[in-house]
Amino acid sequence: MIDTLLSVFRISFKAIFANKMRAALTSLGIVIGVAAVITMLAVGSGTQQNMAERFSRFGTNTLYLRQPWDLDESISSPKDVTMDDVRAIRRLPGVTSAAPYISSGFSVKYGITSTSISVLATDTDIFKTYDWELASGREFTEREVAEYAQVAVLGETVAQTIFNDVDPIGKTVIFDGIPFKVIGVMKKNGQGGWGFDMDEGTLIPYTTGKVKMNTGWTRSDRRALDQVIIRVKDFNHIDETKNAISNAVRNTHRIHPLGKDDFQLDDFASFVEEAKAASKTMGLLLAVIGAVSLLVGGIGVMNIMLVSVTERTREIGIRMAIGATSADIRLQFLAESVTLSCIGGLIGVALGVGVTLFVASHSQDIPARLSWWSILLSFGFSAATGIFFGFYPAYKASKLTPIDALRYE
Repeated sequence: MIDTLLSVFRISFKAIFANKMRAALTSLGIVIGVAAVITMLAVGSGTQQNMAERFSRFGTNTLYLRQPWDLDESISSPKDVTMDDVRAIRRLPGVTSAAPYISSGFSVKYGITSTSISVLATDTDIFKTYDWELASGREFTEREVAEYAQVAVLGETVAQTIFNDVDPIGKTVIFDGIPFKVIGVMKKNGQGGWGFDMDEGTLIPYTTGKVKMNTGWTRSDRRALDQVIIRVKDFNHIDETKNAISNAVRNTHRIHPLGKDDFQLDDFASFVEEAKAASKTMGLLLAVIGAVSLLVGGIGVMNIMLVSVTERTREIGIRMAIGATSADIRLQFLAESVTLSCIGGLIGVALGVGVTLFVASHSQDIPARLSWWSILLSFGFSAATGIFFGFYPAYKASKLTPIDALRYE
């Protein structure tokens, strides 16, 4: 049996390489399809992993309180989110921390060096809310917040840009004409909150920002906050904590029991799940696009095998005349189809892996992550394509009678 199969595939290789150009053009669709499936699955997987890493910095037990961007017009006198809300939230048993959050862009200067940065005005709870770590120095204290101290904790990139290799602790930087003493530098942490990048930003007490820095903030009201970042104690009871926070803020804003909320409380955990689902859908869509390429390649294989059956009709008649059965003929043409598809599949795997590695090493905007299952799936799909689209030509060849085949011109 093994010798028979080896003989069949040996003949298949001879038949394929007898028409090298035709075989190459036929397998091109398979090559492109397999490479597309591998590359697109890698991009989809890399995007999911990248998204998961980004979201892990926020934490699934984090909530965001803010005024809605599309506030209901039926709310006649909406109230801003203020420190009154922060204090009410901090009293709740299910809350670990609640940090005020006001961010804006400022120019910072030290000596002759200046650059533009994002400044986050907040208080000491921000260090409890996010798992940010200091590389050097210290955090600002509650007393410094209460006394409107002009102190700053720099992000890692900001410190490197402004001070280069000089130790920034104790130095004075100028934010839009106002001096601030550098008391700490963060380790590389990444984003926190909606779009604030700690590495390229700076923390200052919110009291200082609201009272002493009148330009740059998004709201003119000195009591208003952009949002409040809340960390809950137990993720498993996050819904109960959300309800408690909503009730506390409604009381602070003195909203009638039947009135609509003038605030929005975002559950980052549900947002993460929605984003992951969207990412999976995108990955599946990319794989389907690649599968369509394989389908087109398979149709090409079937067409060329039908042509091959027509060209080799007399050969089929001679084989049948000397004893070959219909099963032998069917196996022969099916083997040629599978061999052609597998050769294209192997080339496609090499091309897909090469493209993926190139993308991963040369592009930070397009994450790509290779996986063995995607390679095996793509190659298996190419082999299945050869079987599926090669069956009809093989079946057609096996149904020829020796006399009709030998008479064929």
